[in-house]
Amino acid sequence: MLGKTYSNSARNFVYPHSIVGSFGPNFWIKKSLNYLSFNLLLNILQINLKESDIGRKLSDISTNIRFSTLMDDIRKIILSTCTIEKEVQTLDGRWYQMMAIPYVKQHDNQNDGVIITFNDITELKKVQNKLSRINADHDTFIYAVSHDLRGPLANLFIIISMLKETLKSYSDIPFYEDTKELIMLIDKSTTNLNTIINELSDLAKIEGDIDLKEKVNVEELFEEVELSMKEKLLSSKAQINYDLREPVIEFSKKNLRSILFNILSNAIKYSSSDRTPEIWITTEKLGDYTLLSIQDNGIGISEDQQKNIFGAFRRAHNHVEGTGIGLYLVKKTVTNAGGDIELESEVDKGSTFKVYFRNDPEEGYVK
Repeated sequence: MLGKTYSNSARNFVYPHSIVGSFGPNFWIKKSLNYLSFNLLLNILQINLKESDIGRKLSDISTNIRFSTLMDDIRKIILSTCTIEKEVQTLDGRWYQMMAIPYVKQHDNQNDGVIITFNDITELKKVQNKLSRINADHDTFIYAVSHDLRGPLANLFIIISMLKETLKSYSDIPFYEDTKELIMLIDKSTTNLNTIINELSDLAKIEGDIDLKEKVNVEELFEEVELSMKEKLLSSKAQINYDLREPVIEFSKKNLRSILFNILSNAIKYSSSDRTPEIWITTEKLGDYTLLSIQDNGIGISEDQQKNIFGAFRRAHNHVEGTGIGLYLVKKTVTNAGGDIELESEVDKGSTFKVYFRNDPEEGYVK
C-alpha cells in the first residue's frame, strides 16, 4: 500500500498519498474510539474540537456537526473497512465534504481505527443552491406559460369548430373555397400550437420529476405502443421485426412508452416513398446497460444535421409536420436516468437509434 508513515502517536500507521495531497484538515480515531490529531488547529475551526479532546473517548466529545452520524459511520468503517464519503453541515451553516477511511497499521496491514478528512465546500453549495432556484423558476415559468395558454387555445378550437359548421350553410357564396382553406390552415396551426404547449409541459415534468425504475416487460409494452399507433401502422403498411434478447428493461414504464412512441412515430413519419417502411427492434445486455436499438429504412439524416438532432426545436426535415422537440424529450428522459442515446444514419438508407438504459448497480439486472 503506497503512503506516508507517521511517527510518535501515529507510529507504524499508513496514510495514502492521494488522501494527504487532495484534502485539508483531518484527524484520526483509534479502534478504541480514542481521538488523536496531527492537524489539530484547523480542525478546531471546523468541527469545534479542542486540544483537551486528544485521547478522550469520542462519545465524550461534542462537535458542531448538524445531525451528526459520525459515531455510526466510524463503527461501520471499523467493522467493515469500507470508505464513507458524505456532505455534512456545521451549526454555523458551513458545509464540508467528509471522507472517512480505514486506519491501517503498516506491519500487519490490520485496521486499527479511522482517518477522517474534511474539505470545505460551502461556496460550492451556494452555487448549487442558486442553480436549484434558477431551475425551479424555469420550471415555474414553463408551467405558467403552458397553463395560461390552454384557456385561450380551448376557446380558439371552439371558434374554429363553429366557423366550420357555419361555413357549411354558405357553400354557394363567393370565395367559399378560399375561406374553407383559410379556416383549415388556422385549425392546423392551432393544433400545432397545442402540441408544442403539451410538449413544453412534458419537458417541465421530465426536468422536475424523478420517476422510479421498474422492471418493464418490453414485449408487452411494444404491443401497447403498436396498438396506440394502429392507424399509422396500417396506413403506412409498416413492418416491425423484433429480436428481444433482453425481455426486461429497468426504467419508468410511462417514460419508456413515450420513448418508443417518439422513435417509432419518426420512423413512420420519415419513411421513404420508394419502399415499404420496415423497422427492426432489438434489445441486448451490454455491461452495466441494456441496449435498445430501433433501426428503420427511411430517408435518413445527413451527417451535418445529426449533430443537433437532439436539440430543442431542431428538425432534420421540414417537408412533414413536427415541432422538433420529440427527440429532445427522449434524450432528456434517458440522460436524466443515467443512460444515453446515439444516432447512426445514412441518407436514403435509414437511421438507427441506440438507447442505453443503465441497470441498477445495487440490485443488478433481472432477466
